[in-house]
Amino acid sequence: MDIATRSRSILATMAASIIIAGIVATAPALAQTVKIGATGALTGPYNEFGEGVRRGALLATERWNAKGGVLGRQIELALALDDQLVPDRAVQNLRRILDTPEIDVIIGPGGSGPTLAVIDMATVDGRPYCNPQAQTPTIVYPDGLDKPARKNVISTAIQNDVEAKALGNYVTPRFKKIGVMHESTGYGVSGAQLLSGQIEQATKSKPVAVESYNQRAQDMTAQISRVQRAGADVLVVIGLGADMAVIRRNMLRLGFDVPLITSGGGISLPYKEGAGELAIGTRATMVGTYAPGTPPQGAAKDLADAYATKFGKDRWWGDDPTGPQVFFATTVGAGYDCANMLLEGVRRAGATDKVKVIDALNALTGYAVANGTANFSPMQHNLLTPEQLAVFEYVKDDKGQPVLRITKQ
Repeated sequence: MDIATRSRSILATMAASIIIAGIVATAPALAQTVKIGATGALTGPYNEFGEGVRRGALLATERWNAKGGVLGRQIELALALDDQLVPDRAVQNLRRILDTPEIDVIIGPGGSGPTLAVIDMATVDGRPYCNPQAQTPTIVYPDGLDKPARKNVISTAIQNDVEAKALGNYVTPRFKKIGVMHESTGYGVSGAQLLSGQIEQATKSKPVAVESYNQRAQDMTAQISRVQRAGADVLVVIGLGADMAVIRRNMLRLGFDVPLITSGGGISLPYKEGAGELAIGTRATMVGTYAPGTPPQGAAKDLADAYATKFGKDRWWGDDPTGPQVFFATTVGAGYDCANMLLEGVRRAGATDKVKVIDALNALTGYAVANGTANFSPMQHNLLTPEQLAVFEYVKDDKGQPVLRITKQ
């Protein structure tokens, strides 16, 4: 073999080796899954939030995978960590997620306390992040509601300003002396401030009393007594259901017989379970997607059907045979919608590159999910509006037990 022939043979062998090496190097990337990381209250007293979100996200990934995944890749809920709605645990969990470079998109914790503890970390990291439940406006709009949202953060939560408007629109035409109680978290404080503003704007007067309490407090008679002495003809509470059940029992003990109207926590399982028959008469705002007695439609029906098939009509589903309970929307529905919107961002971006996905999410419009239609822009990153909320009331069923029905507005 002459030198020229030998050279051509060596070059051919090298070229073949390079091609084979390229194929080997590319193969794992092609087989790679799109990974979702999440933290939430999977156990503990508030697990109806986090476990519901996890189940919703799982159903969304199964839906996408059944259709071939996204970008030709399967989707995996790779890290679903338990923070029990405790801020320190949420920080530890999110740090673990952020330290895992294979995680492509993130679903954050429930509750404003844990979320406020992690949101700046998530913003600096820059990966696409969905807030499923935390309602404090600064989570999405750190510079104010009239300024652009955090670029990488979208939300399915009932934001405080949205809930305050719905509550204010309901209570101000009906009551003259409005008393307010709220949990002492960022959610409760900002919610009470926004509601007070709505009341003052509508009635030209402030609430007759505004009282705060700590989450998991077992006695709130002191705060309720002050509201009672102020002459309130209604009590509006912003907080979580387990605490609202304590308030309802304390109201009975004090003989404070006025209507109880609450934020969405009043519709949660812990409220109904903790208050029992005392829940009858309580009214609360919530997403109107799963109104009792009305079978869900569209994407909401798809979710309900998938849930019933996989998990059955269990605690998260509730006791309405026509469809899931109202609270299903902001637990299972929130996780389902978060995962679907994040994955749709990946699909529209044509890549998992965080900059491209974020750009796609910032322009995500006309995308229907269970609780509404995403119409995002740099100024608009929250899914829900006041028009999507309804007021529900606990009434007696034929066994004397509390069941929810939508009220007439």
